[in-house]
Amino acid sequence: MTSKARMMRVLSGERGVNPPAVFHSWGDYKVELAGFNWKLFPYQGGAELAGIETTLYERFHADWIHCGSGPGRANWNRERRVEGSRAFLRSEDGQRWLEIQEDYQLAPDPVVPATPYTGPRLTLASKAAIDEYFAAYSDTVESIVASGTFDHLRLLADQYGDRVLIAINDGINGLPWISYEDLMMAALDKPELVAYAIQGLCRQYLKRVQAAKACGAQAYIFSEGMGGSLGQLSPALEEQVQADAKRWFYAEIRKAGLLPIGYWLGDVRPHMGWLNSLNMAGLMIEEDKKGFALDPLEIRRMLRPETCLFGNLDSTLLYRSTPDAIRAEVRRQRRAAAEGAFVLANGSPLVIGTPAANLDAYMEEARK
Repeated sequence: MTSKARMMRVLSGERGVNPPAVFHSWGDYKVELAGFNWKLFPYQGGAELAGIETTLYERFHADWIHCGSGPGRANWNRERRVEGSRAFLRSEDGQRWLEIQEDYQLAPDPVVPATPYTGPRLTLASKAAIDEYFAAYSDTVESIVASGTFDHLRLLADQYGDRVLIAINDGINGLPWISYEDLMMAALDKPELVAYAIQGLCRQYLKRVQAAKACGAQAYIFSEGMGGSLGQLSPALEEQVQADAKRWFYAEIRKAGLLPIGYWLGDVRPHMGWLNSLNMAGLMIEEDKKGFALDPLEIRRMLRPETCLFGNLDSTLLYRSTPDAIRAEVRRQRRAAAEGAFVLANGSPLVIGTPAANLDAYMEEARK
């Protein structure tokens, strides 16, 4: 049975005592593994980004390829330079080197100041204002495909799509132009407008999902949770502002021919009632790092049978611990497979510098 077949079975709700094993590998680890400076990650696309994914897959043979999106061709075709730990990108006119900073942003161009943004901005003043903002959004499925942001998916799907699940983690958290503080206050003061804006964002984002499907994606992963994580709002208020939009959205993703997977950040347990109504193919959960403990066995018993649960093995354990401790944690988490559909996974992206021997131990134990 191929890796893709194994993943498709559990993502349809089928339980098994020998679950598939994947890495939560969005991020910098695989960029460095492929021999690139990690700061280049947001500026890579096309064949180069497909090659980075291929390097990781061929080294460890996880049961999916977990991609991010690329920038448009205008960014990943710009000339680059690396000096030790520093990385640089050519300015848009090709005349200067601009350093990529620790937050991945380019240093300001000293010669050509950034052009101030004068386009529409989302406000939560009224439904009419929200409609006006989203009506100004001009991207189409065709323009997103043409931008090149998903070119690497097409290459990966051509090479692996018949035997490995191609999953993209592209995110849909927060609301554009609304700060964290303003969003939290609006959720309390005018939740109906926040819910309406989230519905608009989902309708807009569906075009991106459809573009990814056209380029070969088979599953779509969303980083979810109001304000970046569940727990910022009460379960009742989170449900009020999110649930209707996300029920519609996840259903539309299935209609588009992809499997919707929610990476719900924070403590999911108080929210399981309404999360179970979303018809997710899979639920990804965080590690135990925010003052709560998420035991996959407990979550698996709370989760509706039709939804597959992904494990949350600590990425810091993979980074710092020993192969024996990693094997023991794989065995512990694997017990959740007896309760329902389950995939062995780490709970956050792999950390730069994680020893390959530790990832080998994880995968070897998972395959037993």
